[in-house]
Amino acid sequence: MIVYHVTSRKKFLKYLSNGCILGPVRAWKNIEAAQRFSKQTGRRIILRLKFPEDALPYPGHRHEAVWIRGSYTIDF
Repeated sequence: MIVYHVTSRKKFLKYLSNGCILGPVRAWKNIEAAQRFSKQTGRRIILRLKFPEDALPYPGHRHEAVWIRGSYTIDF
């Protein structure tokens, strides 16, 4: 499943130095929800990630968010 992870510049640089996003990793199912969250929080970077189809629903968030327990490897 394609999802969108919203982050800040500082955290993005940390992801690059670690080579992964440390779990749990939360993301939005659609770009519109990610953009809305980005505007609300001031986090300007939106990453497009591929989660497994069995990603867990994130409580609340209008059923538009999912998460995985483990870390997500970055392979740019």
